[in-house]
Amino acid sequence: MLDTTKPSLALFDFDGTITREDMFSLFLHYSAYGLRKRVGKVAIMPFYALYKLGVLPARVMRPLSSFIAFSGKETQKIEAIGTQFAHEVIPLYLRPEAMERLAWHQHRGDTIVVVSASLNAYLKPWCEANGYHLLCSELISEQPKLSGFYQQGDCSLERKVSRVKAAFSLDEFASVYAYGDTHEDIPMLKLADYAMLNWSEWRASE
Repeated sequence: MLDTTKPSLALFDFDGTITREDMFSLFLHYSAYGLRKRVGKVAIMPFYALYKLGVLPARVMRPLSSFIAFSGKETQKIEAIGTQFAHEVIPLYLRPEAMERLAWHQHRGDTIVVVSASLNAYLKPWCEANGYHLLCSELISEQPKLSGFYQQGDCSLERKVSRVKAAFSLDEFASVYAYGDTHEDIPMLKLADYAMLNWSEWRASE
């Protein structure tokens, strides 16, 4: 029997689950400026071609794109752009069904965690504004300039599981809910008592 005195843990992927579009790609375009924008577009093209052909997986493409786009950039400037993106762009792409489910979990008093391979540059201000916990790919650091490297790697697949387990004791929750939209979320969905893939019920045998 579930202990109803305990809250549940609700784990949400972000891109494609909470949003209708890939916010990572949108942010790369949104934040690009100057010579880096022109040079970066040329530099990324061969890798992007391999990605579209299925040779280069997304978990490799994302860190590579971030390095090309952000290495050496001023941290404060990217933070400011990320905050603006969180407040002005993300709301335009939110899925109604996701927002309804998030509100349902909040009403229940559950612990909501966004677990995403997207970047903390924009996810941190968005989650803080909504009262959600966050585990994601960490581009922004305390350094004045960005290295372009992720601090804990690309937060996808099994790394989502390890990050969740490092941050939370699952035994402290009455149940675990998880929501995702691609194969990169499957390991996280397997943690859950109740899971949804593309907003349809999902079971581990599938």
